[in-house]
Amino acid sequence: MLLDDDLHQRLRETAAKRGISLGALIREAIDEKLARVQDARAVAAERFLAAEPMPVDDWPVMKEEILEGRYGAVMKLYDDEP
Repeated sequence: MLLDDDLHQRLRETAAKRGISLGALIREAIDEKLARVQDARAVAAERFLAAEPMPVDDWPVMKEEILEGRYGAVMKLYDDEP
């Protein structure tokens, strides 16, 4: 069984109190959780799109910042390319 005994029993009791099947209760819970995740992503996207633009420097300065940052090792592999 994928659910431990305690959780399974609590779910069965909740489903019985609501007069629905265990499967229906689990589907509701999954739907509710997925809706919350989608809502959270939508809020994050809205915040991102509403954010003030970040200043961007010219390419040589930006490239140097990238090289010094997190992706520096990867970028250095392509540094010799034309």
